[in-house]
Amino acid sequence: MMNSRQRIDAHPNRRIAIGRGVAASLALGIQNAGGIANGSPASTEPLSFFVISDTHLHARKDDPQSMEPESVSLNDRLIDTLNELPGQTLPAAIGGGKVAVPRGVIHLGDMVDSGDKSGALYDQMTMTEWAHFTQRFGLTGNDGRLRFPIYELHGNHDSPRRNNAVLQAIAARNEQRIGLTDRVDGGLHYSWDWGNIHFVALGIVVGPNADDLPISRYESFKSLDFLVSDLEKHVGNSGRPVIILHHIDLLRYARPCDTVNRGASREVCCNGMASTAWCNRGCEGTAGISRDEWSHCDVAAYGRAIEPYHVAAIFHGHLHARRTEFWNPSQDGSGRRIPVFGAKNSAAGGADRTIFYCLVEGDDLVIREYRSRGEQGWHPELAQTAWTPELWRAKLTP
Repeated sequence: MMNSRQRIDAHPNRRIAIGRGVAASLALGIQNAGGIANGSPASTEPLSFFVISDTHLHARKDDPQSMEPESVSLNDRLIDTLNELPGQTLPAAIGGGKVAVPRGVIHLGDMVDSGDKSGALYDQMTMTEWAHFTQRFGLTGNDGRLRFPIYELHGNHDSPRRNNAVLQAIAARNEQRIGLTDRVDGGLHYSWDWGNIHFVALGIVVGPNADDLPISRYESFKSLDFLVSDLEKHVGNSGRPVIILHHIDLLRYARPCDTVNRGASREVCCNGMASTAWCNRGCEGTAGISRDEWSHCDVAAYGRAIEPYHVAAIFHGHLHARRTEFWNPSQDGSGRRIPVFGAKNSAAGGADRTIFYCLVEGDDLVIREYRSRGEQGWHPELAQTAWTPELWRAKLTP
């Protein structure tokens, strides 16, 4: 993980200085080594958006048709904070100016808390939690407490492996979501354009690889197939910046792929459970499916798929910790590195919660973080809210 006061070598022999003299900022100026032809400049149209993650709306276990009041209050305060941020003045130390009205809010998954558990009780809790999410967060910015459109993707607490009520609802919302560039017909994955930036929402993990190598423990619902076709169709050799979104963190699983198990049958693994990409701890013959949340082989296939494109940034949630790192998909220590931003939980347990505020400034995507400290997160009187002293920059031009 990169220290926010470091200078970063984004490409061999090319050093990017800390941006605009802001001593606390991290310059994430990335040069693409993918050989893009006819690179087009980034749009100068003002563009901003918020990124949140891990809200974990929680129903009552003793009354699964009712919500936990503390969870409801915390999420409502998060929404009120998002609504009230535009127009506020930013500290001079992180560039000054005012928070722009966002084009939308991106939610990186784990909207609810009970979708990873089995049984009728948890199914009811999940449905209760999801109903509350849609009621409060809405979809378009005009149909809930949140005043901006929301673009969500599912995480492991929404459903790690089966097409439950949450996943079915996201697919249905994608048919109504305004301004999409592409989507899987009746499915979870979708893309859209804000200005010159192409966004791709890929759910919990990216996969599966097509090489008969171990695939991820979590079901990917063929998100890799969608990514490949979407980028070919909507980005091609234009050099446009791409931002990719998924729930599970990337760097823990960006390791060499195990090719020893090539040819292992995914169909017999775990007595036929390969269709949900899930192997429990007691399963015999698990060569076809990784016990890791995200298979190293799926991550490697993901890296190969994006090599021809200018991926300006990747955002994920899941860790309940803010991370600012680089990913070198080729794993050879040379060339291109992609900035990866891990969003901290925005409305789950603990005493530290955050929001990313992302703004296009010239050729940079500038990421700032707004933090709430205290058990009563985002409370106007009982929590401490402030902008963190760091900012980060990702290059939008190859």
